[in-house]
Amino acid sequence: MAFVDELLLNSLKDLGKEELKAFQWHLKKNYKDISNSEMEDADRFKTVDIVVNFFGEEEAVKNTVEILRKMKKNNLAKQLEDNHKKGNRLKLNKILNV
Repeated sequence: MAFVDELLLNSLKDLGKEELKAFQWHLKKNYKDISNSEMEDADRFKTVDIVVNFFGEEEAVKNTVEILRKMKKNNLAKQLEDNHKKGNRLKLNKILNV
């Protein structure tokens, strides 16, 4: 599993069942190209796959943070942002052999 997929999955694991449904509702409402049928009965893994495939990794993180904030999950949004930035720094350091 890729780095961003794991970050998103960890964030969604912190949501309860109804909160996950609310997250999926925001996805469908804000991004009309994501269909009801795609999200119907989607678990956390499927939701992450849909988000990453639809947006790409960087935008998936950005849009997930945005939705979490709309849901008043500010701590979770900040944690996702911070972990993403930290992971990007680690990847860059590895590339640069720092």
